[in-house]
Amino acid sequence: MGRHEIIDTKLNKYLRLATFPVAVKLLRNPEELNDIKFLKKTEKKIALCQIFSYARYYGWTMGCVKEDNLCPLAEISLGFEKSHKLFEEGAFFVGRYNETKEAAKKTAATMPKLPLGQYSAIVSGALNRVDFDPDLILIWGNSAQIMRIIQGSLWKKGGRVSMSTFCDGVCADTISNAILTGELQIAFPCLGDRRFGMATDTDLIASIPMGIIDEIIEGMEKTHRAGTRYPIPYQMSTPEFFVKLKKQLEKAKKN
Repeated sequence: MGRHEIIDTKLNKYLRLATFPVAVKLLRNPEELNDIKFLKKTEKKIALCQIFSYARYYGWTMGCVKEDNLCPLAEISLGFEKSHKLFEEGAFFVGRYNETKEAAKKTAATMPKLPLGQYSAIVSGALNRVDFDPDLILIWGNSAQIMRIIQGSLWKKGGRVSMSTFCDGVCADTISNAILTGELQIAFPCLGDRRFGMATDTDLIASIPMGIIDEIIEGMEKTHRAGTRYPIPYQMSTPEFFVKLKKQLEKAKKN
């Protein structure tokens, strides 16, 4: 069993995930896609988050060059395209997420962005099936599953995990910020991921750079042994309704 399969097996052991953990790699040269086995490439223009959905629901390895992507936030955050005046002045957000142009400009300024032109393609696939070395792993899960990832990440270092988001352009949080910081990122699926990428109402996303995956899995293993587990074991208690009902039935039998 290869390293990726071992990581996938452990993640599923401790998290019981409904969809595949997704391996993601950014590519400097789109020609690198030709070296990836079993690659499927879309024949249509898409939103970037859709390739992650094919990976996590169906296990497909999907590639996307910058020309394939239609999402304007994704292309700016990944450095596929240069940030422009409309974006920087808040035109994407004013009247939609922010009341004023000034507020919208603040929102735009906070979006994590990779250096322009550093990457020009991206590939993702089910972690246990890919033949490339990923930069990070994306996991869609419910709040309890993401809680266990956070607990695993804090096993050795302690403290707290901070989350920063404006709830749109989730690729900026889960890919760009993860690459820039090398740290665990927790994010809400954005509208695009929900509308086009099949994210559900209960989903959260954890983005784990490969440099810290072993530490997080070890933390989940140790906290699992200590009794913090998923699914969360519920406390057994006496159903008082049935106690009362049983008394009523016994009384009725005597009559």
